Amino acid sequence: MGYELERFVGYVNEGLLCCVCRDVLDRPLQAPCEHAYCSACISSWLLHHHSCPEDRLPLDVGSLKPLYRYMRNDLNRLQIRCVNAGQGCEVVCSLETLHTHEDECEFAFVSCSNTGCPVQVERRGLEAHLAECNFRSRECPNGCGHTLLSIDQSQHNCVAELRTEVEMLRAEMLCKVEEVRREMESRLDSQRRHMVQKESQLKNDVEELKDQLSRVMCDMRALLGAERLRRQELAEAELEKRELLELFRDLHPTRNQQLVEPAVREQLQGDLHATGWDPHVEVTRHQQRESPLHASSLSLHSAQAMNISGPPQSPQLGEGARKVGTRSLTLDCIKRKSREVTVI
Repeated sequence: MGYELERFVGYVNEGLLCCVCRDVLDRPLQAPCEHAYCSACISSWLLHHHSCPEDRLPLDVGSLKPLYRYMRNDLNRLQIRCVNAGQGCEVVCSLETLHTHEDECEFAFVSCSNTGCPVQVERRGLEAHLAECNFRSRECPNGCGHTLLSIDQSQHNCVAELRTEVEMLRAEMLCKVEEVRREMESRLDSQRRHMVQKESQLKNDVEELKDQLSRVMCDMRALLGAERLRRQELAEAELEKRELLELFRDLHPTRNQQLVEPAVREQLQGDLHATGWDPHVEVTRHQQRESPLHASSLSLHSAQAMNISGPPQSPQLGEGARKVGTRSLTLDCIKRKSREVTVI
């Protein structure tokens, strides 16, 4: 809708009138046939028609364009009275500045700024209305801190209001406490399940460590048995070595013995070779056994410190017994040959 023609002062050109409402153009648009319309008027027209309302030529929204510049200038220079002229405003301004004036007009009606107040007053009398409005608010003069409306001031009870506020705060606090309690219970349940899982895992680890410790103790017992066997073999070899040295010393003096000695030696060597035992090889083996014997001794002391007792059965016992039996037979043979030489 356009501006009413009666509000204008002076002559208004016919070309500045809307072809639909016949009032002065408001936010004008122009058709290709150069007829002008208010934007609201032509939009409503084209919802039901597809032609120009003036000459009935085909027309759609896409073909509309802004008004010519010279026509816009003529339109903006028109002098118009304020819309609040009926309330006493006598201002006459150009159409271009009309909206600026109406936003500040003292005769315009505005709503009260107090919440809940339905009254509309002129802008010039707004301050007086706010001073006596029943919906204006202020703090309680008794110091309770509540904001009161003028119409509620006579019915205000500070104690009752404070009691109501305390109850509301109490209910809110209880809700928060209950929420925190539930959250803490949920966390405790989660931690409890986690601790149960950790306990089960630790028990499994302890059982596995016990199995490993049992296997280590069995291995230590086997090592102790092997070491004792080696020590026994070493002691027997040392004893046999001493006996052989004594026999060799007894074989040295007397010429007759020296004459017979090569033959006896050859026979002894043949016997030793037949039995598979060589004193020099035994000495070398003795030296080679000394180094692992030392390591075995250290292992034995460590095992004794750990209070480990009871030697296991070793698979090398049979072999050691066979070796001891072989050396004993060899030693008996050497002694017998020595006695024969002595008799000769």
